[in-house]
Amino acid sequence: MGEPILHILTGEYPPRPGGVGDYCAQVAAGLAAEGRGVHVWCPGRDARRTEASGVEVHRVARLFSPGGLGRLARALDRWPAPRSLLLQYTPNALGVRGMNVPLCVWLLMRSRRDDVRVMFHEPYFYFGWRRPHRNVLAVVQRLMAVLLLGASRRVYLSSATWERSLSPYMWLGGRQLMWLPIPSNVPRCENEVAIERCRLELTGGSPDTPLIGHFGTYGDQIRPLLEACLAGVAARLPGLCVACLGRHGETFVAGLEARVPSLRGRVVASGGLAPEAVAAHLRACDLVVQPFPDGVTTRRTSLMASLVNGCPTVTTIGPLTEPLWTDESGVAMAPVGDTAALVDLVVGLLRDEARRAALGRAGYRLYDTRFALRHTVRHLSDQPGHPVPVRAAR
Repeated sequence: MGEPILHILTGEYPPRPGGVGDYCAQVAAGLAAEGRGVHVWCPGRDARRTEASGVEVHRVARLFSPGGLGRLARALDRWPAPRSLLLQYTPNALGVRGMNVPLCVWLLMRSRRDDVRVMFHEPYFYFGWRRPHRNVLAVVQRLMAVLLLGASRRVYLSSATWERSLSPYMWLGGRQLMWLPIPSNVPRCENEVAIERCRLELTGGSPDTPLIGHFGTYGDQIRPLLEACLAGVAARLPGLCVACLGRHGETFVAGLEARVPSLRGRVVASGGLAPEAVAAHLRACDLVVQPFPDGVTTRRTSLMASLVNGCPTVTTIGPLTEPLWTDESGVAMAPVGDTAALVDLVVGLLRDEARRAALGRAGYRLYDTRFALRHTVRHLSDQPGHPVPVRAAR
């Protein structure tokens, strides 16, 4: 008898934009390609369709409300027990303003007869004093973590760092924690013609001009880090061009050009692009700069897009950075908040083609060894293939 059908529960799924939805679709298709039956359950207008990959997608109105959960329970019960359920956990995508305790209780009850697993993309909201009223959210999401850990036979983590965040909340019993690789949702580009065309567009027809790229959504925490880095590099390399890839880049570019007049007309915002186009644009860049306020971690899909394409990449090391990034060379890193060190690193690499090429090759090796989709599929099939950097909870 083969493995039971895997029922994936997620708050995001294409065509709704979002990294978790893209990840979920990719993993579901990868499992289906290996012969596993996969059903995805997500919010939306009531509908059911079979994708080309063989994945069955069920859209249920108000899926994670009490009424939606009742309908989901009745639908799941049509399959023989034990059923295998995998929740893609990002609390703010599950309704009730990130405080969906009923869903967690429902999964705890289902765990008495089903194999419940949870993928923690994020653990919970953090405490802080800038907006004290949001500490209520931090408390409730810790309660949600307690319930989900109690419900889960196996817990997957998008970052090994989440082990120290979640281990104190195993009040309902210890659980095995596993790091689950996050593959790139952008493919590898091998089309040299497309790459050259992108480079000409991004450099205004001057292919020998140094070209830096960034891929992301330009959130409030990353934006100042990136702006400070680009301003510092532009002061030392006046002919620099910059490619800002991803949604919301236009607003970032307008602010950057206002603050750094020397970059006016030398920064291109791509807007939203198809994954294949993102890959070609990344490959066109001499160097990709991806600073993160808490440091690089294995959950950063924007970074994975750079690594899978063998792009030499500069990022930041911070409090959430896992040992993997220092143990296995694949990116160049400067400490979070040290703009001078980050600028020195970028300028040094732009002036040294051999170092850039070696860094790009190392990044792709790291991706293929650790993050490629085949590793994720193997872990979800209970065949890890190599040890993961998270110990089993005691």
